[in-house]
Parts: sequence; structure tokens; C-alpha cells
Amino acid sequence: MLVILKQVEVKSEIETKNYTIGRKGDDVMHKIRLFVMLFIVFLFLVLTSTLTYSFSTSGCEGDCKRCHSLSNQEANAILKKIKELSHARITNIQLSPVKSLWEISLDDRGRKGVIYVDFSKKYIVFGNIVETSTGANKTVESIQNIPIGKTDFSKISLATPFVIGNANAPKKVVVFSDPD
Repeated sequence: MLVILKQVEVKSEIETKNYTIGRKGDDVMHKIRLFVMLFIVFLFLVLTSTLTYSFSTSGCEGDCKRCHSLSNQEANAILKKIKELSHARITNIQLSPVKSLWEISLDDRGRKGVIYVDFSKKYIVFGNIVETSTGANKTVESIQNIPIGKTDFSKISLATPFVIGNANAPKKVVVFSDPD
């Protein structure tokens, strides 16, 4: 009978120890879960408060030109870095339909075009801006508004012109050709 009692006592000690260890493990897991949940809530609050300022509708209090500027000299310096645009003449700089971009109207030897430069002046964007609600191509509209350059006829040598029509007409058309 004595042998049986010892076995029972050993079993009860093991069960008690397992129960205690299990109870401590539950407390640790509960604390970890609580910490993770609080951390997630903290991140959510921090990120959403930052994002609301980043994408606020008012931005530069509604007037981006108060905070950002792009002078002709700065735009010319940007254009000089691109070989194809180094000879282009800037006809206008204005805010683009897309916030955070400048729209630069160009005249490159008679060819009209528009490029976009971001406010940081680090990136140039080529291509069309299309308004999704109407399908209107805002880039084409801007290109159509670029004034056509006029030629000062006093600077053109007319020493040996080939004249068709009245040489004293009020309007003149000059045609350049290269016979060679």
C-alpha cells in the first residue's frame, strides 16, 4: 500500500507543476498580444496623422505659387541638361493641371511642345496629361495656346529674292528652299 501512495503523490506534483507553467505561459502570451495590439494602434495613429497633412486639400493654403517657384533661369538650366531641349526657347511657365508639377511651354525651332517639371526640380515628365472625368487632353490644349512666333522681315536678306506677285503688297510670304 505504501508504494501506491508514492506514485499518486508524484503524479499530483507533476500535474501541479504543469498547471503552474501553463498559467505563466498564458500570462506572457496575453502580455505579448496586448503589446502588439497597442503597437499597431500607435502606428495607425501616427501614420494617419502624417498622411492627412501630406495629402491635405489646401496644400500651400490653396496657392502653390506662395511656396514654390520656377524662374526662367532655373527652367533654362534644367533644359540645358537634356541635349534634345538645349536649344528650346521657353515661352511660358505656369502651374500644370496636376498639382506639384510646373508646365513649361517650349518653342524649339518652330516646333511647339510642353514638358512638366516637379516642384523639387529633380524630375522632368514628358507626355500627355488627360483629365479622367472628361477625357480632355490638357497637354494638347496647352500646346494649342502657345503663340506662333513671328519673323521680323527686316532681318531677312532680300538682296536677290524671287518675287511672285506684287512686291509692295501689304502682306508677304517668304519661302525658304535649298536647291542643293
